[in-house]
Parts: sequence; structure tokens; C-alpha cells
Amino acid sequence: MPPSVKNLEVWSYRIPMRIRFEHAAAGRSTSTGILVRLELEDGAVGWGEGIPRDYVTGETLESAVRIIREVYAGRLAADAPLAEPPLEEGSVAHNAAWCACELAYLDAVGRSRGVRVADMLAGQLGLKPRRLLRRVSAIISAGPLAKVRRNLRMMRLLQFRDYKLKVGKDAAQDEANLAECVRQLGRGLKRRRGPTRRTLRVDANGAWDLAEAVRRAETLARYGVIAVEQPLAKGNEAALAELRRRTSVPIMLDESLITLREAEDRVRGGQVDLFNIRISKNGGLVQSLRMAALAHRRGVDFQLGCMVGETGILTAAGRIFLELQGRRARFAEGSYGRFLLRSDITRERLSFGYGGFVRAMAGPGLGVHVQAHKVRRLARRVLRIEFD
Repeated sequence: MPPSVKNLEVWSYRIPMRIRFEHAAAGRSTSTGILVRLELEDGAVGWGEGIPRDYVTGETLESAVRIIREVYAGRLAADAPLAEPPLEEGSVAHNAAWCACELAYLDAVGRSRGVRVADMLAGQLGLKPRRLLRRVSAIISAGPLAKVRRNLRMMRLLQFRDYKLKVGKDAAQDEANLAECVRQLGRGLKRRRGPTRRTLRVDANGAWDLAEAVRRAETLARYGVIAVEQPLAKGNEAALAELRRRTSVPIMLDESLITLREAEDRVRGGQVDLFNIRISKNGGLVQSLRMAALAHRRGVDFQLGCMVGETGILTAAGRIFLELQGRRARFAEGSYGRFLLRSDITRERLSFGYGGFVRAMAGPGLGVHVQAHKVRRLARRVLRIEFD
């Protein structure tokens, strides 16, 4: 029998960031999202996090709270809370809201049983945990050349291997930034293996139409870019197959890849070379792992992405994803922690180390300890439900 749920709380947080992060779809200097606190009848408490973004899944903070109150709270009290996928309503996929609920449930059950979430899910999904050191990528925000130059220097000092540059509508600015990346990363971009190998990919966040994407791809190929993420706007997926035929740079999809059904459609339609799987965007750990399994079955590469401004909760979930996927994930992102946030809510410092390396999570549940006093300082409670 699944454990009985005693109560649920939803908290809305706003955490100042150390820098303003810019990309073609948005810019932000504050991280906003929701936290779910779930208490079981035996006293075990779990925490989850979701980051609703209207330009990604159609969700808002308000819609996330509503769907938790009206639908997801009832699911958590049912016999098989993880059996159903996140709810879709028209153009809105309530993925971030479910992600927060699912992670809270997994964390609480893991703590109740004294078991790591990685080990729980491995048994359920037929996966094998591998506690390997993994590397995350350096993400270079869009902006003027001086800013890109400064950020690149810092990332190079930290010895990152993989780099992603945000690009957008200003072709001249983007090309100048690309040239700076090539200048600083040098011969490492031409090496296929070895400790000095470097990779460069770009993320357009849907800034281009088909004609512009074809033009830009010629420039990207000239600079040795190995993948372009979300070149066309969400909703323009019909043109992706034509873009793939007319370009040599592999296409990674993000905002056009929200549900498992969409992932299958993109592969079947010849519209994608790589998936960008983000745990909040794709509806939690279980759905994200299923999407990775789909990619593996269909011969499509994938990466673990992240939402800007994740706290230690989503960072821990990302580490669990990487542990269960072994070396299948071609790239990984995230674990910026207090490099980006002025404060975090977990006791553990989960920022990446030298070289961009990150470790697997230890301890029951998600393996992090959420500090209640920091939650009260950085967030406000917007919902509480008591279960009979």
C-alpha cells in the first residue's frame, strides 16, 4: 500500500540572481517558481519544485496553484500517484506543477522508507544507477561582446569542456560572439577526444523563421557549432523537417518538445536530431526518464537541460536523472546553484566543481535538506490542503 498523505503546501518563491540572464525569449534577474511540501501520516516530509514558464508550457504561477488544488492534490492521495502523465488543457501542459508534486512525493516516500529516489526509480523503470562523476556545460548568456568575452574567460578558467552560447535576432552580434568563442576555445573545438577537447553549441530559443535559420546555419557550420537548439519558434514545427534537409548542423529541440507524444511525433516526422530534456518542463523525473528511453530506442541523442534559476531541489533531481541514464546523455546542464542565485533553500551546496563536474546524490529521498527558515524568507505560502 502507498503511504497515506497528511497535508500538502504550495509555496511561491522569488530569489534574486547574481546576474541578469538574457536569451531570445526572455531575460531575468530574479528566479520565480513553486515549491510543494508534502507530509505523510508517518511524519516524513518531502519537497518538490517546478518552474512554470508561459512561453514554454503555457503555465503560470497562478495556473500551477490552481491545478494542484483542483487535480494534482487528489492524485497524490490516490493508490498510484505516479501512474498518470501530467494533465494537458488545450495549449497548456501542466508539467511544472506536476513536477513539483511528483518530486515532493518521491522525496517523502524515499525518506519514509530510508531509500534514495534513484534506487526507487531504478527498480520501477528497469534502470541501473551509476554513481559516476558527470560534467555540466558552461552556458553563455546572450549580450554584448564584452560580456560574452568576460563570461567565456571565467568558464575557461574553470576548465569546462562543453559550451552553449545563447543567440537571437541580431545576426552581427551573434557572429561576433561566435568568433570570440572560437578564438578563446581555439584548437580544442577541432579535437574529437582527449582532455583538451571542447564543444560549442548554440540556443536560439525560437528566434528565427525558416529562411533566417537556413542562413544562420551556414554561419554556424563555418564556426564549428555541433548543434543548434530550438532554431524555430514553438508552433512552427512543420518547417523543421525542411530545415533539417537544408542544413548540416544537427537540430536540438526544447520548447517544441514538451510531452512524450510530441517527442514521438518529432522523431517520426524527421524533425529532430537531439532532445533537450528538462525535468520541470517535461513533467518530472518519471516523464523525463521515459523521454530519454524513447530517444534511446529511436536512436536520437539527448541532453539534460535545466531551467534558469533552479534551486537545489531541481538540481538534485537532475543529478538523479544523470545517475540513472549513465553515459547516454550527450550533454548536461544545471548545478549553477549559488553561482547564479543569491541564496538557495537547501543546506547542501550543489554548485558544479572544477571542470564542471558534479556528483551523484546520497541519502534518502532526493538527498537534500530544505531549510524551512530560508523558505519562509524567500517564499510565501499560497495553498495548504489537509487530507482526511
